[in-house]
Formats: sequence, structure tokens, C-alpha cells
Amino acid sequence: MRILLVEDNVDFAKAVEKAICAINGCELIWKRSKGSALAALGVDHYDVVILDRRIPTEDDVLDDHQDHGWAVFQSIVEQQPGTSVWFLTGTVDVDFPTEVLNAHGRRGDIHSCGRDDPLYQVFWKDKMTECISEVRAFHGEVEKTNNIHLIQVGNPANLRAEEGRLLKLFARTHNGVQVEVRLLQGGLSGARVFRVSVFNATGAKTITSIARIGNFQDIAAEREKYRTEIVKLANGAFPSVTAELGLGAADFGGVFYQVVGDEVRSLFDELQNNATSAAQAVERLQADQANWHGASQVESLRVAAVRRSLIGDVALQAVVPHLAGIDIHPVELLEIEVSRCVQHCDLHCGNVLFDANGRPMFIDYPDTGRGISSLDPIALELSTIFHKDSPDRAGWPTEEQAGSWTDLDAFAGGATYEPYIRACRAWALGIAASKQEVLAVAYSYAVRQLKYDDTDKELARQIIRACIAGLMGGEGEAPA
Repeated sequence: MRILLVEDNVDFAKAVEKAICAINGCELIWKRSKGSALAALGVDHYDVVILDRRIPTEDDVLDDHQDHGWAVFQSIVEQQPGTSVWFLTGTVDVDFPTEVLNAHGRRGDIHSCGRDDPLYQVFWKDKMTECISEVRAFHGEVEKTNNIHLIQVGNPANLRAEEGRLLKLFARTHNGVQVEVRLLQGGLSGARVFRVSVFNATGAKTITSIARIGNFQDIAAEREKYRTEIVKLANGAFPSVTAELGLGAADFGGVFYQVVGDEVRSLFDELQNNATSAAQAVERLQADQANWHGASQVESLRVAAVRRSLIGDVALQAVVPHLAGIDIHPVELLEIEVSRCVQHCDLHCGNVLFDANGRPMFIDYPDTGRGISSLDPIALELSTIFHKDSPDRAGWPTEEQAGSWTDLDAFAGGATYEPYIRACRAWALGIAASKQEVLAVAYSYAVRQLKYDDTDKELARQIIRACIAGLMGGEGEAPA
């Protein structure tokens, strides 16, 4: 258990350090000013911050004031809202605890132990033993969490300490003594998706869930989109939420979804195993979005506006060298008819999982919102070419085939999962306001791929050229 003590009185800091370090397993880091405390918080995470109100702005500066301690507190509340903060102050103000409670009276199940505790507390220095007693109790709960055995399976996930804490806290909510974790998607930055299985003391599996863990803002966006948009999808098209954890892991939070069955496979997996089944899944996903599609609206937009919805002007400037001389300015001035409705907006095949009954489900929702209506099916189609987790394409598409993207027969011929490609394209054409919309979205998606290091730039350029030719050549009649 790591504790940050912010205290400018050296003698008092020594007394606190001695008392806390006598608790086996507690590590205390001492800082003595607002500046040094904020610097420490910017580098590391702590289980508890014990904070004096009256501290100086910087070490060895004689400008101590209670506003400086309050500034550190506010920074923690804003940037690490899952961290417990305890004021340990000699500025005896009987109204201060009430002020903290009224303004920041946050309580929650910090340790996933079935009990709500205050996240923020106030202790007086002349009763320091009360604070130490609380440290001892808090440490006991942290140890219970830490003692849960975490096993990683599959590719190494390089778990951050905060991710491991949240996974173990989830296990505690289900009386688990062991948690098995497999990384499903995500890199070392940003939110990541895990398959999580919890086992009790008898070795029995109590639950298997899909967890999305990331910073508070990202997870908050996920929860909001789930409640406002995802619930409008067809029944069964999304998993139910089993837990939302936002305390005990600094600036990290997690949302956990129920899955049916022990095995979790994605649409990428299905593409490898059964192309016909993958195509049927696409048709199911299209039907699942019926409520979103029913609220679509048609408007006129320039191709540039469609492109900006996927890659903005600043990011575009950085990929201009990868365009290799392709002149995009004339096509971006074209005005076309497009349809807008709610879209997942990041619907690659890794964001479609299957339950034990083969029912496809949408996951990963922070980008969900109104977008160009054909975005989701185009993203599903082209993620088979550009996503890092896409299965072996056995030489498809060749550069020539990519350059024939607007001719589906020429493009999809020879693809291992041709029925899937055709299903995605049929969905895109069926929901779009015009063929030009489909071309503009594919053009924009391909342009965006140029900014990633691991994408095939020449395939992207060939698709860009094909879409530009189609748009400039007038392939804009409404789809049949």
C-alpha cells in the first residue's frame, strides 16, 4: 500500500512516518509543498494521500497557506478521482469537515467489500492516532485485494498496477480468490478490453465478463453512450453491465459486461473459421441497428466534411507525404447527399463479440454518436485489410484489386471471406443516401489509415484513388 504524505512540519512528518511504516506492507512517500506534491502525483499513483491544509507553494518557501493544501486536494479530485484523500491538519476549524462533506461528500465501495466508505476524510493532528487507525484498517482491505491471485493467459498484457487493482476488485465483488485475464484488444495507451474469469475458493468459476478499463474520462464516455444510445439497439445486440468500478485505482475506472459462455470470440475469429457465418453476423448487426437507422436524416455535405469526421485537417497535413502525389482537393470540394444516424463509429471486427449461442454483440462504445450512416459497415469491411488483428488474407486484395474497390466483383473475387465482404457492402449501400456517400466514407476511412504505422499504405492509396475516380466520375445515383 502506497501512501503520499504532504506535510511541511519535519518533526510531525517523522512521527507519521514512524507510525505508518510500523504497519507491515505500507510504503510512505513524503512531500512538503504544493509543488512537490503535485509533481509526485503526476508521476505515480497512491492508495491514500494524507494531506496537510497549510503548506507552502514550494519546498523551503515561507508562504504556507491553507489554500495550497486545498489546491492539491482539488487537483486529486479532478485528475485522480478514485484516490482516497485524508486531511490531517492542525488548523482546527470545526466547520471544515462539514465543508468537505458538503462539497465533496463522495462515498463508495472502495474495496469491493460490500460497504460504502468515505473517499475523503478529515483528521486533526492532535488526534493523529485516529488517522493511523484508519490507515491500518484501509491497509487490511488493500491486502485482501492484493492477495487475490491474478493469472494472465494468452499474449502478455503488461498490466498496469491500476488495471490489476480493478480486475482484483471485480473478483472481490464475486467472492473470488483468483482471476484469469486475457487481453482482447488495446495497446499500452488508452482503454483496453479484457476477458475476465473469476474463481472462488473451491476452484469453481463464478463469472466470465468482458472488462473495459481505462482512464476515468474514457470509461465515463463509455457508460454515457451505453445508457443513451447502445440501449436503443435490438435486445441481445449488447451485453448487460455487471459492474462499474471507479474507486481505488487513482485515475482508472472499469466497466464490466456479462457474457454467455466461457469462450469469447470476435468477428475476426469468425472470419477465420466460417466466412458464411461471419456474413450472417453482418446481416444480424445491420438488423440490430434498425432503431438507429430509423432516425436517419439526409443532408448535403462536401466530401471534405465527410473526411473530417474521420481525420481532421491537422492530422491530414501530417499524412500528405503518404498520399504520394494524389490530389485530393478537387474531390473534397464535391457536394454529395449523405445520411446521418447514430453509429458505433469504431466498428472493426474486434468490437463484435459472440456469445455461446453465436449471437453477435457490439462492444466498446466511447465513440458512439451521430455519424455518416454507412460508416459502420464500411469500417467492418475495411478493418479486414487494415486492422492489426485481421486474419491472414492469403494475398487478397492485391494492389490491383484494391484499385478496383468500386467494382465489388473485381475487388472481392478470391477473398477468403468473400460472402462477408459482400454483406458489408450490401449494408453500406442499403443504408446510404447515395453511392457517393459510400465512396466518400471509404475514401475517408482509407485516408485515415495513412496515419497509422502498421497499415499497408499502398493498399490505402489504391482505395483512395478508386473512390476519387468513382466520385469524380459521377457514380452518385441513389442505390437501388
